[in-house]
Amino acid sequence: MACVNSNSVFEAAPAKRAAVKTARLAPSVPWRERELLQLKLASEVSGRSIAGLYADAKAGKLKFRDFGGRTLVETKSLIALMAAAPDWTPRDRGKEARAARKQIAAAALRS
Repeated sequence: MACVNSNSVFEAAPAKRAAVKTARLAPSVPWRERELLQLKLASEVSGRSIAGLYADAKAGKLKFRDFGGRTLVETKSLIALMAAAPDWTPRDRGKEARAARKQIAAAALRS
């Protein structure tokens, strides 16, 4: 970040502020031991977007709490939601598309 009157003090200040901010946000209690989680942390933990978490709550799969004007996620319900996820199985969704591209490429080589 460059300023018109740039020197090392001005360039180091934003990095220093960022370090202080992240130090304040560092959790002292592991997320599994908390009763409630902020939406951002629940999103990071689950790999779902915040909008996806709202959709899960609307579908009754996740429980939210309103605390101090903030929407928080119950940790137990988030753990249950993640535990209920089905096991991964490989899919072959693009098989037909790959076959069609192969035919097109073969026809192009013949002509």
